[in-house]
Amino acid sequence: MNDASLGNDQKTDDRSVKPRSRLVRKYALLISALVSGLLIASGAVEIYFSYQESKSALLHIQKEKAVGSAAVIERFVREVETQIGWTMHADFLTPQAALKQRRLDFHRLFRQAPEVSQIAFVDATGQEQILVSRYAVNVIKSGEDYTNDPNFSKASVVGKFVSPVYFHRGSEPYLSLALRSRGKNAGVTIAEVNLKFIWEVISGIKVGGTGTAFVVDQNGLLIAHQDTSLVLRKTDLSTMPQVVAARAASLDGPVRVVGRIATDTGGHKVLSSYAAIASLGWLVFVKTPLSEAFVPLYDSLLRSAILIAAGIILSIISGLILARRIVQPIAALHHGVNRIAAGELDHHIDVRTGDELEQLAHEFNEMSVKLRESYDHVERVSALKRYFSPHLAEQIVSSTDQQLTKSHRREITVIFCDLRNFTEFSSSAEPEEAMRVLEQYYIGLGVQLRRFEATIGHFAGDGLMAFFNDPLPCDDHATRAVRMAAAMQDDMGLLVKEWAKRGFDLGFGVGIATGYATLGHIGTEDQFHYTAIGSVVNLSSRLCDKASSGEILISEAVYAETEDVVDVEPGGDYALKGFPKDVSTFRVTGLIETALREEDG
Repeated sequence: MNDASLGNDQKTDDRSVKPRSRLVRKYALLISALVSGLLIASGAVEIYFSYQESKSALLHIQKEKAVGSAAVIERFVREVETQIGWTMHADFLTPQAALKQRRLDFHRLFRQAPEVSQIAFVDATGQEQILVSRYAVNVIKSGEDYTNDPNFSKASVVGKFVSPVYFHRGSEPYLSLALRSRGKNAGVTIAEVNLKFIWEVISGIKVGGTGTAFVVDQNGLLIAHQDTSLVLRKTDLSTMPQVVAARAASLDGPVRVVGRIATDTGGHKVLSSYAAIASLGWLVFVKTPLSEAFVPLYDSLLRSAILIAAGIILSIISGLILARRIVQPIAALHHGVNRIAAGELDHHIDVRTGDELEQLAHEFNEMSVKLRESYDHVERVSALKRYFSPHLAEQIVSSTDQQLTKSHRREITVIFCDLRNFTEFSSSAEPEEAMRVLEQYYIGLGVQLRRFEATIGHFAGDGLMAFFNDPLPCDDHATRAVRMAAAMQDDMGLLVKEWAKRGFDLGFGVGIATGYATLGHIGTEDQFHYTAIGSVVNLSSRLCDKASSGEILISEAVYAETEDVVDVEPGGDYALKGFPKDVSTFRVTGLIETALREEDG
């Protein structure tokens, strides 16, 4: 062997190896992509649930903090209200004694409730009787008019009034708490309450490392915050999205808690929850920076990234190993499938891997055998369909009964039909026009022939012979023939009208007869027809000749079988060629609908 031949062999080997290398890379990439996709999807799911779990857990903590703080603040106000209530026992004393008793009670209240900065009693006429203050001179019977003060006017009506938060002398926030006294001509006790205590409650709330809380009043004004400078500046938070949403939600009922991602006063993203203090109309907010809230999520993301990277590396290595193992049997399968696709249905694919690839090769081999059998079957059916109706051709091919189409005798119902005046039409019309009419004609007939499963005897120009009850037996062959003829007349009636518009004077007639006939193959070895012969065939043909356009003529035997489903009228007695006696006929005028429905049902 010379060097040139060695070189050619080497080139041939190189060409055979290159496709395998590309296939290895494709499989390796595919396996890597699948594994990586699954890992990424798994990581995304873990991140999603970690996010939801972290958010839910933190919101739960914030909820507890907010509700607890709201409860403490509400309890604080109620305790102040209770303390003030103890100063109202003087209502039942004489005016002079009551004035002295109230002064003592008010001083006692200052010792027990340091948050009360000032307290006054206004009589039923709206005149101030006594004022005791921590930061001003006490006044007795000043006579100051409170009739237009909401603390007096509203408390006198409803019994209690809590004023909006206000800032005393521009510094700390306060509220006024007014209570109506008991008894006749009851007056109103008005206390000024310092809300500095609420700062202490809010300052004690810690969520995580940097989570904080704040309180706004019913107007969205900041009244408590860890940064007191924000409170002293009378910061208005009524336009913050979380405050707007909470104020709207709090109108729907008592204390409700919701959580959302929002922006704080510094423009930072936070996870925020709130609780409403229904009796005061205030809202307590607890917030945690997202950077802190989602630390577990970031840790989970890092773990997922490490796992995904490790999985991708392992998938690449595994993909290369698996791809190399499946390249050769896949190449054999590819080569074998190409040969089968080229028509070599007897080709055998030889793969011995002991796994699914070998099973696949075996299934391909079985498929080629079935394809060969199916191809033979299709060829036989296609050939027979040129001479038989489709269902007859299928039955002949699939039947194991070798006598199916042998000559035999059986009772059948024969139907003949053809076009009226077609001979005159075809002699004067253009050949293309005549063929177009025949095409429309046989397309219309073919629909009903297939629908009623008739066996086609033969075509002859515009004439057609078909029969029922052979080779496929059917008990209602006469009824089926009549129903098919009626359906054909309906379809042909439409075509006749269309042809008339084009100037063609054509019609359609049908003849039907029932009786015994001889059936079987007629023809040569190379070309034959499966048909019927006998007097019943001749009778059907003669009746068709006598039928006018749009008529269906049936014999007495057909009427005897179908009188429950067909309406008829006498069609006349005819002397027909080949029949020694006159033949009585019936003209079909319609089908009995109730009988048809019962039969179809």
